[in-house]
Amino acid sequence: MTKKLTAALLAAVLLIALCAAASAEATTYYVTSRRLNVREGGGTDFDIIGSVSYGQKVEVYAIYHGWAIIEYKEGDYGTGYVSAKCISRTKPTGDYYSGSNVTSGNYRSFTHNEYYVIVNPANNYVNMRWEASKSAPVRRVYYYGAQLKVISENAYWCQVMDESSGEVGFILKSLLLRTTGVPAGSAENG
Repeated sequence: MTKKLTAALLAAVLLIALCAAASAEATTYYVTSRRLNVREGGGTDFDIIGSVSYGQKVEVYAIYHGWAIIEYKEGDYGTGYVSAKCISRTKPTGDYYSGSNVTSGNYRSFTHNEYYVIVNPANNYVNMRWEASKSAPVRRVYYYGAQLKVISENAYWCQVMDESSGEVGFILKSLLLRTTGVPAGSAENG
């Protein structure tokens, strides 16, 4: 069975389960990237059916294997799929389009790599930003010793996840210190 067919069948089963649940409700999230593709299925090998923009509110029915099933009522579609890494339950602050914050080139050099870090600021705190740019709006502030999980990186930036809140953002790599092992209380510890 092909990867695309397997993913489509899995998505169909998930949607049926969601529809069957009488109490299934959508949760509001916000888009955290400049432009986020909406796809027919949960994977980059599925066709793009549209897009949503930075700060736009989306209703999420479920998140599975890094893909969120959203309400998407464009054309003949009722749902679509977006990367779960590019949405947040917290509404972005600031206007993404107010300057030339980020270019698509910033993400070409990012590679998937998972490990844990602690915040190690030169001053009192570190800014987690919405995008990999010093001029991008600040999403959260972290102080020395906060534990985060790196999910992708390039030479200068780490895309990190705060496992306690589910927030995802970007922090300069030079302000993070790699740790060994998995933090106590992590889902990976059981």
